[in-house]
Amino acid sequence: MTAPVAAAPLPPPTKRRRNLVFGTIGLAVVLGWVGDVFWASLVDRSPLLLILLNAKPRYQILATNQLPVAIFLPVALARLVCTKPLLWLVGGWYGPRMSGWVDKRSERAGRLVLWAQRNFPKRGWMVMCITTSNPVCLLAGSVGYPLIRLMIWAVIGTTIRLVAVIIVGDIFSDAISAFISWVVDHRVPILLLSAAVVLGGIWWRRRRGISPLDELAALEGEIETSDGEGDAP
Repeated sequence: MTAPVAAAPLPPPTKRRRNLVFGTIGLAVVLGWVGDVFWASLVDRSPLLLILLNAKPRYQILATNQLPVAIFLPVALARLVCTKPLLWLVGGWYGPRMSGWVDKRSERAGRLVLWAQRNFPKRGWMVMCITTSNPVCLLAGSVGYPLIRLMIWAVIGTTIRLVAVIIVGDIFSDAISAFISWVVDHRVPILLLSAAVVLGGIWWRRRRGISPLDELAALEGEIETSDGEGDAP
């Protein structure tokens, strides 16, 4: 695979800064797992906490009618965009080495990342009109796309999607309320099933080395190896 044309826009981080960023991203992953396990306990008792732990669309739908729009919208927005600057930083630190790291794990994915790195500076805005997902944020950082522009697209796109959730929640409010009542009536078995599914999924992905935390650890190790021992403590 030939090297990407984009150069890393950021200097290598100190080990302390890198550990802080990766640790924060890892914490967000773990909080999401906690939300997946305990959603049935929180959906009626503390929908705000549920959104703070995990703001997946299904939890947004369940929480939107239980919270004022003035609370739901900013909290869900903050939870969804809070890690995007961190992922942008990782992309900026890793730069052109990202495609090499991805290529080691999947040649097809590596080619896709290489193509995206070459075309993102000109066509990235079209991608961000649709999504500012985690891979998009990594790519934006790796090609030096300005963080402020990324965050503007992220806030606009996420706000539009959250407004759509609010509208859908209002239209189907009776059905959502009925489902929440059913969850409350069957809370214990749903909690047990959720815990089994989440823990089983984590165990399976850890065995295959493809859990989000494994990916973070592998990427951090690759950066540290590439940067050498010259980082400041």
